[in-house]
Amino acid sequence: MVVVSAAATTTTTRDNEWIGTACNAATQQQQQTDDVIKTNEKTVERMRRSAKEALSRSKTPTNRDESWRFFDVAEITSATLIRDDDDDDDDEEVKIAEEDMKELLADAPSGAKVVAFVNGRFSEKWSSIGGGDEDADVSISRRINGDIANAIGTYDEDEEVDAQGAIFSRINKNSTAGDNVVCVTVKTRNAENIVYIVHARKSSKDRKDGELASGANARVFIDAMSKSSLNVIEKYATVGGSKSSAKKYESRYWANDVVEMRLAEDARVFHSLSQNHGREAVHTRATYVRQNESSAYEINEVNVGAKLHRHDLRVKQLGKQTDTKLNCFNLAGAKQTQDLHSSIVLDFEEGTTDQRHRCIVSSSSGKGVFDGNVRVNKFAQRTDAKQITRNLLLVPKATVNTRPNLQIVADDVKCTHGCTVSDLEEEELFYIQSRGLTKEVARSLLVSGFGTEIISGIQGGEKFKEYVRASVQKALSKDAVEELLIA
Repeated sequence: MVVVSAAATTTTTRDNEWIGTACNAATQQQQQTDDVIKTNEKTVERMRRSAKEALSRSKTPTNRDESWRFFDVAEITSATLIRDDDDDDDDEEVKIAEEDMKELLADAPSGAKVVAFVNGRFSEKWSSIGGGDEDADVSISRRINGDIANAIGTYDEDEEVDAQGAIFSRINKNSTAGDNVVCVTVKTRNAENIVYIVHARKSSKDRKDGELASGANARVFIDAMSKSSLNVIEKYATVGGSKSSAKKYESRYWANDVVEMRLAEDARVFHSLSQNHGREAVHTRATYVRQNESSAYEINEVNVGAKLHRHDLRVKQLGKQTDTKLNCFNLAGAKQTQDLHSSIVLDFEEGTTDQRHRCIVSSSSGKGVFDGNVRVNKFAQRTDAKQITRNLLLVPKATVNTRPNLQIVADDVKCTHGCTVSDLEEEELFYIQSRGLTKEVARSLLVSGFGTEIISGIQGGEKFKEYVRASVQKALSKDAVEELLIA
């Protein structure tokens, strides 16, 4: 065990001392053979150099930064970060019960290639990626080869990416290990092209209040080639967290992962994401997507776990007739913050984008945050852009901070956006009660159905979809939503 921060630099100091502390906490020991490390050496060194240079110009994030105004970033910057992936010579898997991992992987679709990360480190034991055959419909490799070597780690460098908001993705990049990168390449259009990525975490020691386990973090690059299609399923969870015997400290960790995607002409990627960390966890996540002409990207994500969760989702359309759909359902319970910061940049004609954000705050100490930016630049004529955020506050003093933002420079466009923040509508309650149900049952049904629109879009098969539904219901029950509604 290595303690890299006895008391991390307070966020009132506007220097980058804490950033160095965080980078040290995330430093990864390389465990793979020299062959893999040597293949990736030049690319990883380039990524680290770029991150180090960008971070040297950055400041420790605080709530005074617009990017972090409503996110309690001090929970990270003031925490004692403990790198516990060096505790012993054994693999991370030995700290996690085999039956717990099997349960976590039980909803993987038949025929899917499985990529498993255990405490942020790629796990050969729990992955089934095949032999890395480059001629396969879907090939998965730990070697950064070909054109991917030039693209990986560059998407946070675009001028459109908010520098302050990209701090955590750059900390990930600065700490990248040569043997902990996974590259996915898909070449054909086939409904059976499925990649199931599971992120399993569990703090191995009894962490005290103010301590967060830190260490390795995942980095994945997905390359969808021309006229190909891919179904990507991602699942985050605290291993064993669903058990009644689960201990609070087991989810006292900080996960900080990055996924980059490149869609070539006429490629299709359907992305389903479930985040169900234990409620002591902190999760910062970045997804960068680059879409070329006539490509389509769709994400359906459901977030119910973690004490603090933030997803930075950045999409850039690089060709005409490109389609983007961003769908998110966040559920914030007691002492939880669920935060989505998204941006879509359109630079070419006849692009379409549709964003639907749903958030329930079920506790007076819960908080929802949405900052969604859609920028339609000068040459993005005949664009059709839609954005709507609906927020449901179930109890007094529940909080949501929402900012849908549509910036239009082009003059021949069709763009709409909207926002609602409310309790349940009396008209909806009346309609259901008219079918013979009590007011309490009617309210419970409406709460449960609020995120159904997003959940129904998940592409991971019925087992995975049922897992997501169950995680939502359990999260609602955890905060005694039904009792609060009846009271």
